[in-house]
Amino acid sequence: MLSIQRAIVLAIIATSCSLGASQSIPPEDYNKKFDAWLKTPNAPATVNQKTVKRSFEWLDATPSITYRDGVKYRDPSIAPWSFSIVASIDEARAQAIEKHFGVPMDAIQFGYSSPEEKERCQRLEQEKLAHHGMKVTATSDGTADLLEVSYQWLVDGCKSQVQPIAESILRETDRVLKESSAPRVATSRDKVSAIFRFIQSIPYESIPDLPDGKDRCGMRTPLLTLLKGGDCDSKSALMAALIRSKKLADVVIVTLKMKDGTGHAILGVHVDTHSGDRTITHEGKRYVLAEAASTDVAHDGNLADLGEVADEWRDFQSRPHDVTAVR
Repeated sequence: MLSIQRAIVLAIIATSCSLGASQSIPPEDYNKKFDAWLKTPNAPATVNQKTVKRSFEWLDATPSITYRDGVKYRDPSIAPWSFSIVASIDEARAQAIEKHFGVPMDAIQFGYSSPEEKERCQRLEQEKLAHHGMKVTATSDGTADLLEVSYQWLVDGCKSQVQPIAESILRETDRVLKESSAPRVATSRDKVSAIFRFIQSIPYESIPDLPDGKDRCGMRTPLLTLLKGGDCDSKSALMAALIRSKKLADVVIVTLKMKDGTGHAILGVHVDTHSGDRTITHEGKRYVLAEAASTDVAHDGNLADLGEVADEWRDFQSRPHDVTAVR
């Protein structure tokens, strides 16, 4: 489970009689923090490169698996495919992006004395949030604002860094398929599946709050997820970045929203569908679902496949959810 949104209440300190009685806290006490936040840098700090090399190894039991009546069976006498890559990751850049990501909640509260001032502050707020990978959306009934993550910002911020990793995964996939008992050329779905296998080699980890006090809606940026692991939406953003870095397929992120602010994230990829795939249609395109949160706990290659969704989320389309395209 993750926190995919935060309900926020802006400090509306009206100083005009037409807007209501003034509160005991003067607007300037809020606006000093708000104004200071507006002056913070719009981009992550430039840092000296600090490259670390990480080895990733994973197994894929695909050649030993058959399906009968929708049930997966594995023949233990057939060895799984073995994958291995070495990735160079700029740790300093990853930390700089993570530090820039998110927002201190007390800084986005402001006071106003007219409807025009309120509109201006809200516009400035939205513009500034966008520079820090966040956005505010109103609830359907308009009674509250929700702070949410911008998946596109997260993906745009790391596509160039993760592209060499995607290329390594695809080269390794070509090697494995050529050396298999039934050699073949990788299809688009094979390539996306290979990235999905890689994602499952990254540990699942709940994201702790950082001591800087910023709200990140329980997420970690993709580069840091490579280094430390991540939860369902953090791994989904990384998988989206890897796929989009090579323009392998169109991608959406499906987020389920519960009343308590928790939920789940599932990636959708526009590739050829297979029988039994769980899919979602968005803007006329059919997307095969992938649960990036899944991991190879047993380390035996018995991984989740594209199109598989955990039992507890199979009815997700009957629950409140959003679908966000990632370019």
